[in-house]
Parts: sequence; structure tokens; C-alpha cells
Amino acid sequence: MSVSEAQNKFGRVSELTLRAVRRGEKTVLPDVAATMPFKVMHPFAVPAATLVGASGAEGLAEQAAQVMVMSTSAGIMAGDDQRVRVAVGAGAALQVTTQAFEKVHRMEPGQSASRATELIVEDGGYLDYSPQPMIPFAGSAYAAETEARLGGPGARLVYEEVLSCGRAARGERFGYRSFRNRVRVDVAGTPVYLDNALYDPQAMPMEDLGFYEGFSHLGNLVLVNCGVGEAAFSAVRDYLRDETGVIGAAAGSPVGAATGSDAISGGVTRLDSGDVCVRLLGHRAQRLGDVFKKVRGLLSELA
Repeated sequence: MSVSEAQNKFGRVSELTLRAVRRGEKTVLPDVAATMPFKVMHPFAVPAATLVGASGAEGLAEQAAQVMVMSTSAGIMAGDDQRVRVAVGAGAALQVTTQAFEKVHRMEPGQSASRATELIVEDGGYLDYSPQPMIPFAGSAYAAETEARLGGPGARLVYEEVLSCGRAARGERFGYRSFRNRVRVDVAGTPVYLDNALYDPQAMPMEDLGFYEGFSHLGNLVLVNCGVGEAAFSAVRDYLRDETGVIGAAAGSPVGAATGSDAISGGVTRLDSGDVCVRLLGHRAQRLGDVFKKVRGLLSELA
């Protein structure tokens, strides 16, 4: 029996809830709840000062909590309705990631899956939310909605994501039926970032300018209220220019360029709010992850 023919034994609704608060100089999670297939590893303690955007934050606990979310399922199946809620209190610092690449499996016509993610950061809190890359298989239809609500200018958020064209090595470039990924960040009720991607490969030129431009992976790194000064911004801009050549020059990379190609395209920009977004195109998820790691390092060094 193929994965697409298998029954989804975990049911149609899965929920994950994490709440982090400050206790003394530590960040603790008094509320952790998960239904299958979600599982949560025991939190690790990490120095808050090592997290990008956390340096210099007043009232932040010295010790942050690092959490890895796991899944007992082979991936996202037809009919899945996943709901994730992460809340961070004032003075708490939380870093959330996932165990492995997220696979969205093939679905029969008319079937789909969805995930709604709610991120809440109180004024004075810090959240780094960086799930592993998403891989939509051929024939899948998936919609993700992420709403981040920050309580004020002292609420800090780092959001990282990587979206792939599918299993390119298996000839499944943009073989999915539809893929939606909507991310919105509000600060004290005012929207500061909105990315509403809705891809329909049957009707859209996914390889063309303005889409994936011959690349196979798209990455976004957004930092809100993280105090990125001009020196740090310039350092990131110069680093990315060195990695891509003239910004955008790599956009002409041929479709299906060597899977191991390190060519990337993209850059860094200031949002109207003064916050920062880095957007990259590449041929490997690991390559984009390495570039984002370097960007994080530069921002931490020059904070």
C-alpha cells in the first residue's frame, strides 16, 4: 500500500500548544500539550545572549529554552488539520525548531491538508520560530497560515522558513496541485509584515521571473523588533552581495541546475517599520540554511 492510499490513523485534527514564561533568570514551559502525531522533546537550556536579536533586550531572562517539535507521522497527509499555538510571556526567551524536513504527501483530487500557526509574544518576550524546510510532493494541496502577534516594541520575533519546489530529484518540480503559505506579523495590532504566497503550478509560470526563477528553494528570514542597526544591516547586505555576485545575477540559473549547486539569488531589505527581511532563492535547502546561519551570526556580532 502506498503512503497516499494509507489511512490517516491520527484523525483529522492535531494540536500543539507551547507556553513559555520567565521564572527568575530561567525560561520555563509550564504548559506543553500535544496530540498525535506531534511530540515535544524535553527543552534544552541555552544562553539567551547567543540568540540573534536577543542581545541587549531589557528584562530578558539570562537562560532561554530551546524546544524541538517532532512528529510520529511520515508527514502531512490528506485531511490533516494541524493547529499550532506558541505563546511567550514577558521576559521569557524561546527557540522552536522541528526535527526534520516537513513532507506533504500526495493526495487524491479534491483532497487537501492545512496548518494554522498562532505565535503570541508579550511585550518584553522573545521568540525564534524556525521550522525545518517544507517539501510538497506531487499531487498534494496544502495551505499554511501563520499569524504572529507581538504585544509591543519590546516583543522580539525571529521567523525563518524554507519552501521547496518539491522532490526535484524525482522529477517532481512544482508537481503539487496547490501550495499556500501566508505569514502575517502584527505589533500592538499594527501589521508590519505580510507575505501571502499562493502557488498554482498548473496556471502559474513557477520557473519564471517573480516566482522561483529557475531555482528550487525559497527562503525567508524575518526579524521584528530586533534592533538591527545600520552597521549590522550593511554587513549583511555586503555578505549577501558577495555570495550572489550582483544581486539578482543568479536568477538566470538554468532550470534543474545541478542539485548541489551553491548559486543563490536574493538580498536583505528594510520593512517600512524599520525591521529586516532576508529573502533568498537557491538550489539546496542546506545552502540557504547555511547562509541564514551566517546572517544570524553577523547580526549577533554587530548588535
